[in-house]
Amino acid sequence: MKITILNGNPDGGNTTFDTYLERLAGTLATTQHQTTALTLRDMDIKYCTGCWSCWVKTPGECIARDDSVDACRAVINADFVLLASPVTMGFPSAVLKKTVEKFIPLIHPYGAVVQGEAHHMARYDKYPLMGLLLEKHSDTDDADMQITADIFSRTALNFKTQLALAELTSTPADVVAETIANARPLPNWTTPLQPTAIVPDVRRYAGPPPTRLTVFNGSPRGKTGNTQIMLEQFAGGFEANAGRSHETYYLNRASNAERSRQAFAEAEHVLLGFPLYADAMPGIVKAFIETLEPFCGRENNPSIGFLVQSGFPEAIHSRYVERYLEKLSVRLGCPYSGTIVKGNGEGVRYTPPEKNRALFETLHQLGATYGQTGQFDPVLLGKLAKPERFPKWMAPVFRVMLKTKIANMMWDNSLKENGAYERRFAKPYAQ
Repeated sequence: MKITILNGNPDGGNTTFDTYLERLAGTLATTQHQTTALTLRDMDIKYCTGCWSCWVKTPGECIARDDSVDACRAVINADFVLLASPVTMGFPSAVLKKTVEKFIPLIHPYGAVVQGEAHHMARYDKYPLMGLLLEKHSDTDDADMQITADIFSRTALNFKTQLALAELTSTPADVVAETIANARPLPNWTTPLQPTAIVPDVRRYAGPPPTRLTVFNGSPRGKTGNTQIMLEQFAGGFEANAGRSHETYYLNRASNAERSRQAFAEAEHVLLGFPLYADAMPGIVKAFIETLEPFCGRENNPSIGFLVQSGFPEAIHSRYVERYLEKLSVRLGCPYSGTIVKGNGEGVRYTPPEKNRALFETLHQLGATYGQTGQFDPVLLGKLAKPERFPKWMAPVFRVMLKTKIANMMWDNSLKENGAYERRFAKPYAQ
């Protein structure tokens, strides 16, 4: 059995975690398993920028040509992949998160219907089982663990596999090794239809109407992405009444990390927006969240709300990370304004303004009502989120549609423009 361990420990001083993984790898090796261990903090892995070049220019490979090439090769040729990380701010490290995002070349841009939902087609004939190994932080609770397991179950689904293990480092390494060695695909495996964790103690904002809004754009595309367009529409509604203002900080500018952290420290009301990346926040957003740890429980923290937009049409894809964001507001001690969930967001920047009129008007109205109450109007949230799920009868219709040339026209045109159409089904890491 070929096993790949991805060590997402960002801190070389945390020798306890690294020693545990070494012991685990050694135990697997003694039972005749071929084990490859990659320490991600020592690798040059750049953040995914959402450029889609791995789908339309260099099919199956990241155009950045960083060390994610080695990670992708080790993952797709394994029988089991263990994602291992300490828990920081209720979730695995930004180092692990950005690496998982670089697995996007391992799937195909063409659409597929899985569990009645829109997903992507497989690129390879076989995908490894996936496992999750976490080291608890002092503030990690059961809700954090369930939220993380739910999200990585979705990640496994999107990568054409299953989450076969979710364990803590409090479990002896030899027990985890035995579980990995005996892991087998489950014939009727499915992910939860809804997030299963319950987030207690969510405190809604109940103060005076906000007048100053600090916006954090967590899109790796920065000013050129769909997130920026949506945030601008919301902010326009917020400022529709005199006396209100907003300022925007861009998390894709790594050199401004301290400035963004300080902006949060001085904010009265915060809106953090980002695209859904591998079923959760982008790695740059997780890195930002980690810098906020000193503010946990601080008095007079700002109220906080979120915007999550996804290329998938159904809102359900973003509900799992929404649960994490609710828990984040509790962890920070911030009053919670709500989470805006919008599916089918990838095409917004390509669509003429008149075609986006209904979306823009709703976002503008949502911003205006937020300016009056400090909370997101639930009726408008529901309007933006539709469809939550497609009805079951539509799944077979979609399957038929996906076999037509029209369904993949956008991807095919891009592939042809880049001279990559004949290589669209390439499997560069196959052995």
